[in-house]
Amino acid sequence: MKSILWIMAAIGCNAAAQVALKLGASTELARWQTWLSPAILAGLGLYGASFILTVRVYADYPLGLISPIMAGAIFFLINVLSALVFNEPVTLDKLLGMVLIVAGIALLSRSI
Repeated sequence: MKSILWIMAAIGCNAAAQVALKLGASTELARWQTWLSPAILAGLGLYGASFILTVRVYADYPLGLISPIMAGAIFFLINVLSALVFNEPVTLDKLLGMVLIVAGIALLSRSI
């Protein structure tokens, strides 16, 4: 059970990092102030945490099993967060894709 929490934390940090980077994204990337914005720095920190947690998870599971599970879960979570935070549209194609990914994760998870 403990390693499931590591997996969830790694996925959550990765998704949160991507949202933070999107919040801090600017068309003025040449300005050094852009790179020191709180959102960009938060994204960097969350990616660092995700990296450390992911290494911990990889120590406990076969890569061919856990990597697709985590990637699919991150994809799903990013789509949900994009809709909630950025009001991005959730199309029928996206919904179908997320359903298929969740089904795939469920099948792979049976091996854990």
